[in-house]
Amino acid sequence: MTSQTVTGVTPPADDARRARYVARVLDVHDHMSLAGLAEQADPLYLARRPDGLTVLAVAQSQLPERYRLAIYGFRLAQYLRSRFASDRVAFARGLFAEPAGPGHGEEIHVIGMEERTGAILRYVSVIASTDTAPLPVTHPDRAPFPCEVAHGINLFDHVPPAEPVTVREVWEIKRLMQRPSQRDASPALRLRLSLELMLGFYTVLAGLSPRPRFLVGDGEEGLAVRRLTRSLGEITVIEGTRPSLPEDDLLFPAYVERAVVKPFVARVPRGAEMERLLGWLRRALDAPNPLAGFQQLVGRVDGEIRRVRI
Repeated sequence: MTSQTVTGVTPPADDARRARYVARVLDVHDHMSLAGLAEQADPLYLARRPDGLTVLAVAQSQLPERYRLAIYGFRLAQYLRSRFASDRVAFARGLFAEPAGPGHGEEIHVIGMEERTGAILRYVSVIASTDTAPLPVTHPDRAPFPCEVAHGINLFDHVPPAEPVTVREVWEIKRLMQRPSQRDASPALRLRLSLELMLGFYTVLAGLSPRPRFLVGDGEEGLAVRRLTRSLGEITVIEGTRPSLPEDDLLFPAYVERAVVKPFVARVPRGAEMERLLGWLRRALDAPNPLAGFQQLVGRVDGEIRRVRI
């Protein structure tokens, strides 16, 4: 960590150096480009739109290193901006990209980007379990997902599945974020980009083997969790946890700066139900009025939040 005086107060010179370091990291990633990614990787999903928007999904294992660093750098930059990542840890460790966590299996990056510049506009990822064997999700020796580490629980001890489910049928959804400039975009453009990203996201989930049965994660109920009800019908939120990470963890502030962060388990539609969802998303995108198309989607999904208190 950075040097401190005997009173525990960080010297102003250290504060200034840290601020300059963070500013440079942000500037680098504001100008980073993913141009050429579709040709250099093997996308699981690729949609190029006439207006220059490209949505693609790519597995971490298929990413050339320079693109992985660019994506992880974008993630670090957005978390530093929102104060969900520790500038002290980033500065002390000389980070310019988010490091892969220890509980990190295969990851799928779903990216909405500007084709001309290669700039990431909207982003979300899902990660798989690190277990190599298809252990039941209730098995006491299975590897925990990152959100379970932060909350100190096995989610499925509190939301038991109705039938056997293995860790290979569960993915953790993470890092739903956007480029700051998108906040100034028109509501119609923001809605369309959200719908495009959802279509890519669920198309990828529908093509995985084995098919995912649950998404897990955590977030503020009024933000991340509520957004998921636009496309997922059944989400169970677990109340009463006390999430935290060690102070030397880069993401320690994510459980300090945010309001109450709750873990959740969401059932993933499968088969005909998934096909209906994908059809609704395509119709919403084809609607002349993006807002009307979005409202129809939300009404059809009719997402519900259930609660379990521990």
